[in-house]
Amino acid sequence: MSTEEDVGKILQAFNEGDWHLCLTRAAPLLTEGHAPASVILVAAQSYARLGHRSEAAHFYEMAAELMPDQAPFLFTLAARIRAQLFEDSKALSLIRRAQALAPLSVEALFTLRQLLRPRLALAELPRHDALVYQAMLSGEAWAFDNEDPLSHLMWCGDERLNGLVRHMPSGQPFTAEARAARRARSHAYGQKIRIGYLSNDVSDQHPTMILFQGVLDAHDPERFEITLFCYTDDDLAETDLQFRKRYPNLVVIRDLDDDAAADLIRGYGIDILVDLKGHTRGARVDLVNRGLAPVQVAWLGFPGTCYGIDCDYIIGDPIVLPDGSEPYYHELFCRLPETYQCNDWRRRPRPPAPSRASLGLPEDKIVFGAFNKPSKINAEVAGLWARVLETVPDSVLWVLCQPGPARENFTRYMQGLGIEPDRVLYAPRADYAEHVARIALADVALDTFPYSGHTTTSDCLWAGIPVVALKGTNFASRVSESLLSAIGLVELVAKDEQAFVDMAATMARSPLRRKALKARIEQNRLRLPLFDTERFTRHLEAAFVAMLERAAKGLAPQAFDVPALPPRIGPFA
Repeated sequence: MSTEEDVGKILQAFNEGDWHLCLTRAAPLLTEGHAPASVILVAAQSYARLGHRSEAAHFYEMAAELMPDQAPFLFTLAARIRAQLFEDSKALSLIRRAQALAPLSVEALFTLRQLLRPRLALAELPRHDALVYQAMLSGEAWAFDNEDPLSHLMWCGDERLNGLVRHMPSGQPFTAEARAARRARSHAYGQKIRIGYLSNDVSDQHPTMILFQGVLDAHDPERFEITLFCYTDDDLAETDLQFRKRYPNLVVIRDLDDDAAADLIRGYGIDILVDLKGHTRGARVDLVNRGLAPVQVAWLGFPGTCYGIDCDYIIGDPIVLPDGSEPYYHELFCRLPETYQCNDWRRRPRPPAPSRASLGLPEDKIVFGAFNKPSKINAEVAGLWARVLETVPDSVLWVLCQPGPARENFTRYMQGLGIEPDRVLYAPRADYAEHVARIALADVALDTFPYSGHTTTSDCLWAGIPVVALKGTNFASRVSESLLSAIGLVELVAKDEQAFVDMAATMARSPLRRKALKARIEQNRLRLPLFDTERFTRHLEAAFVAMLERAAKGLAPQAFDVPALPPRIGPFA
């Protein structure tokens, strides 16, 4: 049996911040199963502080069983850790236990919503989202302080509210003093402009790199020195087929802490640092906020303002960043003339499509493709798609979704809207080339809202499939319009939901209309700007030149638009 003296020594080590000693002293009691609740709790806290998340979650769960008055809080802590470990089923079970014991705390509410979204729990999510939305409209701080910025864009298209979200998934927000010190730091400018890109998505199978790798190849080596600073995890890096082997200016900083990585990056004399992450998974915000270059820029990874990340500019275009949106961004607008999204036409695969029969698709029905990731599907989107299917009875919906709870929930939800299960077909995850090939089997692609297709929309257009989109209200929801405009198909952007349904139905009923649209996509694919990598890169380089000219003169950053190059005469490929 444990003694008061044993427990006292364990608690003393914990209170002194010696987590290792605390666990060493607690080990006999924990192993023998005689530890009191107080010891189990400090063991959980010690493991958490040491970064041993699985052990921390285990002991928080044990403590919850022994401390009924604190059980909802402890189950929530355990659930949040399980979610960080991508053990979503365990995490959801723990939140449900907390929910059964007491009204949802703020922490439990936001954890639950994070878990329900990728599971497509569309019958439950709206009431939780509505609670947060009403709190935001009322200006309640807890809603903005806890909302995950990326998840927020999946359901909220209010650009004003987007700009007020203050939760930092990682890192600490920059200060005005730190930003001023970065801009004032002495810097030696060279003959060439030194650009540093920063990302942890460096695999030619990742959507960001699928878009971006062509820009790296197209940069003018006579005017620019390019370095790609990479902190990609091994599991993603191992999916890469060619890029990491062939690109010469890749500098891996994954195993360096932020201080060492900052010193290394500064050693390259970078003039402009481009953060390709924003508030997306695994971003090293504290590294960016150490001040790595005189000019720091947000681009491509996150479709909106990034609270707390020290970037002078956000790169967009006049569609995704229209006049009037400036008050909702702390970054200044740098608008490229045709689209903010780069595309790599040289290395993007376009293999022949398989047969419909080989994928279980009907030969005699209209196939509406929905290829955005499942977390972009919300109840409103599902309802809109159901209206399309009701209007076009001889059609099916082909949804990108893995087997498991998300499929089951979506099928059940659509059935509740009157769509029988045999009209909802599913595509599992596939290698990128295989995925692009199968996209071509759809007749029409249906977009999501308010987080529209980004790489997905350009994939569909690359494969030759028209995309029906909705007019957007924030950056994330305007991207499909930007891409459709850049390939000459802006008429596929519906002004409202009824126009969306009507447009999709009209295309379904008219084989000639679909044929004409596909012919236009094919005609424009290698002629208009969307996939013109070299033209895009020249515009991007013009933006960098303008940014650096101001910085080199000691002038503060200023919003600007990049003028378009003269139109091409004939195809670019």
